[in-house]
Amino acid sequence: MVSPNKFQLRNPKSKTIARNVFFSLFIKGLNISVNFLTIPLVLSFLNNTQYGVWLTLTAVLGWFSLFDMGFGNGLRNHLTVAVTDKNFKEGKIYVSTTYAALFVIFGSLIIIFLVIGPLIDWVSLFNAPEYISRDLNNAVLFAICFIFVQFIVRIINVVLLAFQRTAMVDFINLLVQVSILAGLFVLKVLHRYSITDVTIVYSSMPVIVFLFISIILFFTTYAHLKPSIYFVKASYTGKLLKLGIKFFIIQIAALVLYASDNFIIARLFTPADVTVYSIAFRYFSLVSFLFTVALSPFWSMTTRAHTEGDWRWIKRSVKKLKYLWALLLVVGFIQLVIAQPIFALLTNSKVVVPLTLSFIVVIYFVVSNWCSIFSNFQNGVGKIQIQLYLSIAAMIVNVPMALFLAKTCHLGIVGIPLATIFTMLAANTVALMQYNKIVHFKAKGIWDK
Repeated sequence: MVSPNKFQLRNPKSKTIARNVFFSLFIKGLNISVNFLTIPLVLSFLNNTQYGVWLTLTAVLGWFSLFDMGFGNGLRNHLTVAVTDKNFKEGKIYVSTTYAALFVIFGSLIIIFLVIGPLIDWVSLFNAPEYISRDLNNAVLFAICFIFVQFIVRIINVVLLAFQRTAMVDFINLLVQVSILAGLFVLKVLHRYSITDVTIVYSSMPVIVFLFISIILFFTTYAHLKPSIYFVKASYTGKLLKLGIKFFIIQIAALVLYASDNFIIARLFTPADVTVYSIAFRYFSLVSFLFTVALSPFWSMTTRAHTEGDWRWIKRSVKKLKYLWALLLVVGFIQLVIAQPIFALLTNSKVVVPLTLSFIVVIYFVVSNWCSIFSNFQNGVGKIQIQLYLSIAAMIVNVPMALFLAKTCHLGIVGIPLATIFTMLAANTVALMQYNKIVHFKAKGIWDK
């Protein structure tokens, strides 16, 4: 007979993850529901072209998240180690130094953008119609300034992740989405139907929420880590960047690999095609959402386990993630079967998503989930040199391959995610080899860097 104790979570790390996953599943479920509600709401006062331009703008705004030079991810690993060792003074130095560095970086970028922004032909860049030029120019101005500030105030999320409080991070993100939805309803009531108004709501609400939460937590629960100018140490900047700069380059590659699709579609095809592509991605992102719930605590907890030398926990956790991946593979194909009526419901039959695109997007998320298991392991143990090289290679290959498949092979917008799938599969083969070498203590040379 199998003992019931066999299935109990005895390891404190596993209990922490289970608790976070339980609450995150509920919170993220609400989050994704709220996110889906914004689609028909925005489409009710923006036409397909305006909506496509706005989606392209948000994709470009995602590019600016890289300007922290990897400070956020560098802080995540260093702060997790400091918290594990209960060295809170060093943790406060890391937090204070990160805030100071990001304040300088983003403060400078805001000034630079206010000078050069008006000189850029945004209409041509986004392949947008001329009649929305003024609206688009104003939207870009507000969005970029707000998002630069956002990258500073959202450091509180990194602090929470270092304490393995991923459910709290999800709750904050839920507050952001609810605030955005409320703001969109206000626009609807006031009949403010412009890209600028929508962009202001989407970019300002996160700043307000993150700032409010930061003030509360740094004066209560995490008062011992509250940033102070007296704890800013220039020498710690180098420590943060030594690891962070690698994350920064990997993020740039990820940008080209994942976040540039909307921009490429807008340039090769039309903003309306961006809308079709985005609807498909939002719907099938359910499997990614569910997987992220389980994966979110894994990075920082792996850092903690690596610091403690608990390799048994790491291997068992990866095995469980593989089982979850297989389950979500089935979920993805169930979504595919019922996709068409769901699309009609979400968009009031205004947007038609081809079945071929739906199928490729399912494969995209299945492959992405598998790859994220091993990339998060690499990030957690800080062995990211190979990931760095592979990311650079993927960045160089992805866009030309996407252009080749989309235009030369006449696959249309389907060719763009297909190119990303090919590059992810190649990179993941090597990542899996590195994982096996590390956990079996056979990693040498570049495999151990």
